[in-house]
Amino acid sequence: MTDKCVGVIIAPGALGNVTETFKEKLPNQLSEGVSDTVDWKVEVVTDPLTGFAESKEEIYEKTLEYFEDNGWNYVITVTDLPVYEKEKIIAIDVNKTRKAAIISTPSYGFPPVKKKVERSIISIVKMMDGIYDETRHGRLFKNFFPTSRLQYTTDNPDSSDSRALYYLNNNTRGTLRLMGGMAWTNNPFNMMRSLSGVIAIAFATGSFGLIFSTMWNLSYHFPLWRLAAVSVLAVFGMVIWIIVSHSLWESPGSGRSKHIVRLYNSTTVLTLIISLFFYYTVLYLMFLGAGVILLPSTYVASTIGVDNIGPGFYLELAWFAASLSTVAGAIGAGIQDRDLIRESTYGYRQRFRYERSFKE
Repeated sequence: MTDKCVGVIIAPGALGNVTETFKEKLPNQLSEGVSDTVDWKVEVVTDPLTGFAESKEEIYEKTLEYFEDNGWNYVITVTDLPVYEKEKIIAIDVNKTRKAAIISTPSYGFPPVKKKVERSIISIVKMMDGIYDETRHGRLFKNFFPTSRLQYTTDNPDSSDSRALYYLNNNTRGTLRLMGGMAWTNNPFNMMRSLSGVIAIAFATGSFGLIFSTMWNLSYHFPLWRLAAVSVLAVFGMVIWIIVSHSLWESPGSGRSKHIVRLYNSTTVLTLIISLFFYYTVLYLMFLGAGVILLPSTYVASTIGVDNIGPGFYLELAWFAASLSTVAGAIGAGIQDRDLIRESTYGYRQRFRYERSFKE
């Protein structure tokens, strides 16, 4: 039986802790999907370069170094960076001549990404072995991108290597998919955990106001559009406060192209909005429960001068309280551990990986 080894280079945090999973699952999947006459081995390496080098050429250079040093039969790099070539959003780049490939996870969009990457690795090895040609494989990869048109080309004017390049059009739909994948890679739930202390501050502040009739009157008399406007202003105000207080905004002078900087900044805003959506939802449910338990309907109705109040009053009161307390929470967000929040942005992670790479 022939022995073959597939080397997988993963950027730190690209797919979470998948090293052991890949080592255990991929050999069996390769045996079933590629050839059962081969004794497949998988070696997984984590390298920070693939997490801060935005140039595909730099990533390939490092990839081929690993390939030559380790004696692998195939090498596949998985990066959590957006990869561009001539204004195309690269999803998968396969160099069949050198038996090397790059997978850019943000192009896959929202999860489940791990399963798609596993299946993509199997498919790439098939292509390198000549089991599938580009046309058939192009249709197969499209299954991983159900809401976007995946294009592919075999043109490679800069080299004589045989290559298959799969990309998304750099249009609105392709860019939104890329931003969604980047925001998920930023792990907004991790940022949500870092804001747990802010929730406590916001709930304590809002609960104090919840027992006074001023908040009851305002929430009762405010129309829905005004309640919605207050909540939108509160959330976006908190987004701006977190960005400013934690220096999350990337500047064009950071050495990156203006396009990449805009993409990073847009992704930071989207990540914060997703995280704060869950933050706001938790806060809303907490105030809803507190209002129902602490405020008797008959007492509230007599205090604000109405005959009776229904469930709608408690829903609107919780809505209003969550919005007001979010403003107080924004101030609390400014005193949280800066690294816990900044690690959920591309710029900070790349700078950290750059420093780590040169220390090694």
